[in-house]
Amino acid sequence: MSDYLPSGFNSPVTRRTTLLMGAAAGLSAFVPALSASADESTDKRPELRIAVQMNPVSQEPVDAASNVAFRNNFSIHETVLALDMRGDFSVKPNLATSWTWISPTVLEMKLRPGVIFHDGREMSAEDVAFSFGPERLLNKDAPGYPTYRTNFTSLDHVEVVDPLTVRFVTKFQDPIFLQRLASYAAVVISKDAWQKNGGNWTTWRQKPVGAGPYKVESYTANESVVLAAHDQAYRGKPAAKRVTLRIVPEVSSRIAGLLAGDYDIATDLPPDQLSVVTASADHEIVGGPVPNNRILFFDKNNPALKDPRVRQALILAIDRQAIVDTIWNGRTKVPNGLQFELYGPVYLKDYPAYQYDPDRAMQLLKDAGYNGEEIEIRSQNNYYTAENPVTQAVVAMWQAVGVNAKMKFVESGKLFDNSPTRATGNWSSTGQVPDPYISFFTQFSSAGNLSSFKIWQNADFDALGAKMEQAVDPADRAKIFRDMLHLIEWEDPGVTVLHQNAVFFGIRKGIKWQPLPAFQMDLGAGSLSFEEQKS
Repeated sequence: MSDYLPSGFNSPVTRRTTLLMGAAAGLSAFVPALSASADESTDKRPELRIAVQMNPVSQEPVDAASNVAFRNNFSIHETVLALDMRGDFSVKPNLATSWTWISPTVLEMKLRPGVIFHDGREMSAEDVAFSFGPERLLNKDAPGYPTYRTNFTSLDHVEVVDPLTVRFVTKFQDPIFLQRLASYAAVVISKDAWQKNGGNWTTWRQKPVGAGPYKVESYTANESVVLAAHDQAYRGKPAAKRVTLRIVPEVSSRIAGLLAGDYDIATDLPPDQLSVVTASADHEIVGGPVPNNRILFFDKNNPALKDPRVRQALILAIDRQAIVDTIWNGRTKVPNGLQFELYGPVYLKDYPAYQYDPDRAMQLLKDAGYNGEEIEIRSQNNYYTAENPVTQAVVAMWQAVGVNAKMKFVESGKLFDNSPTRATGNWSSTGQVPDPYISFFTQFSSAGNLSSFKIWQNADFDALGAKMEQAVDPADRAKIFRDMLHLIEWEDPGVTVLHQNAVFFGIRKGIKWQPLPAFQMDLGAGSLSFEEQKS
């Protein structure tokens, strides 16, 4: 997806939306700074206060692959390459300024000179090699090994050529290796700071030393993350001297705090509350659709869902367009399959749209011998925008075809916890790079959460993913991707899409900031400014 999606998608309310009306109506440890910044008494830059629904427990990307982690870590770290998120999501230079394929498996990269880490050290090739080396990433006992298994499986090792030149050596010709180096986890950290930390992963993951525009000043569990400006950031001096991301779980409290002046930005506001913010002359709404699909996972090991026809029935019983029209007020859309337009030549424009067919759903339930067993759907209490009303709508739709559906609230960290009642639950899938391999296959493969929590695994799906990883021709990749989509969304359903996600922010006027069409918040130089800012 290269641009924001249109904000319309409105259609007349019909009898299909009846089940949604009730749901829609109901929506309503100190860490010291690592390097010197401007003196507090002379630094006249404003502080930015952001109310968020949740913060990640880790500020280290190899340990944090969630929507809220993408948001925070974009300010703390820099990746080897970057994606043009305001354009076509193509790969562009970042910490590496140029690159050449010496052979199909050897990539030589020239590094940007003068990049300063939060500890005041200048980045060199040694830092790059270490960041992608055995101790942090490649060894089975390395903290980043799970991320290696999902994001960097083709990487063999990194060689230092000279202080500003490295060579990435891959195990095979990897058609998306440059995209891997632009993914959220492809950050470069300070080798010296890691070693001085003495291998204490608990403290490191809370205060990693990167090269982003802000450094971690403090992290308080279940409360806040405070970031201090890194004035030596290669992109330039940030406009805010400090950014506080404070957890305010309730939407109403985030909005009230914003309007009262306690916060400058409130994140993740639901569509039916946007008018509350715009009614204030001092505030406005920014944001829109992001490359993330809201999905449900299916536990095929639950006896009630063991027969794929039951899962297929649940898929057909969901009126997705009614959810978008009624709960989202047409501000997002229903995609055709679990995919994104940003996939470019691998995007399947002709992939079939989701069907809403309650009659067929009831027949499938009858054919499968479904006998009223309870099917629990887990909700994380609005971790996702509009999560609760959407879940209530899905429950009503399932009940309408004879399913004994029940909604259960769980903490986000316990979404996949095993229990005899675990059946389905709210999740999401993000288009991380312009290809489905990382953002689609690895999430649902045997290296992902569904397998590790014994929810869903399919050997044919893994085999298709292995073929896709080494398929160089985009047409071949698209064909494999089509087979994978059909398998996981219909043949042996492991997930189904509800709608594309969207993120809306309430913001105080006087702050000049336009969000990326992604979860990442760009608060660095050139992206954030204050009208009242003093030089």
